[in-house]
Amino acid sequence: MPNPTTSIDTSDGAVKSGPGTVYWLIVSAASTGGAYQLNNSTDDSGTDLVSGVAPANSMTFLDFTGAPLEFNTGIYADIPGTNVTITTAYA
Repeated sequence: MPNPTTSIDTSDGAVKSGPGTVYWLIVSAASTGGAYQLNNSTDDSGTDLVSGVAPANSMTFLDFTGAPLEFNTGIYADIPGTNVTITTAYA
């Protein structure tokens, strides 16, 4: 695994504007929890390659280092609510 870059997102936005590889995520949620997705796109129109719902007051580590996720268009964080933070390690 190369030395990845990290992005911390609390709302919708591009993690990377071109093709990339995701190695791990940390998903944390505040008092009400909420949904999250990583889309294979540069906006919110692509295919979800990762999606889930984070329970209230939680933190989850998702490790893809054994089989990294390939995004061929871009990496876009879709966070519909206001209570979720995603930390993405990518190259």
